[in-house]
Amino acid sequence: MSLLLLFLQENPGAPVNVPNAMGAHTWFIITAVGGFLLWSISYSLQLQKEALTRKHSREDVARRKEELLDRIAQLEAHKESGKIGERKYKDELKDLRFQLSKILDRLTSRASHRPR
Repeated sequence: MSLLLLFLQENPGAPVNVPNAMGAHTWFIITAVGGFLLWSISYSLQLQKEALTRKHSREDVARRKEELLDRIAQLEAHKESGKIGERKYKDELKDLRFQLSKILDRLTSRASHRPR
């Protein structure tokens, strides 16, 4: 092969310029690997964002549960002290218990779907 190049050369002492057959392939590989790395970083950031959102959501549900329990305790105290009527007490207690059951359903459904 090199003998053939020597015969085809106009200047036998000058270096032979051979085009790089892998030039286009090299840029394709660099672009493909770069795209994959960018996608990996984006996917990782999205997973972290979703995990943070789930964490805050669990904290909000737990905080809401505690607030409802406190309101039920206050309602009981108001009833015992006579600051609230029987009818209003029953209505508010029914509403608070309903809200608390919804919160507890959300907490138990999340606990059952949590991976172990």
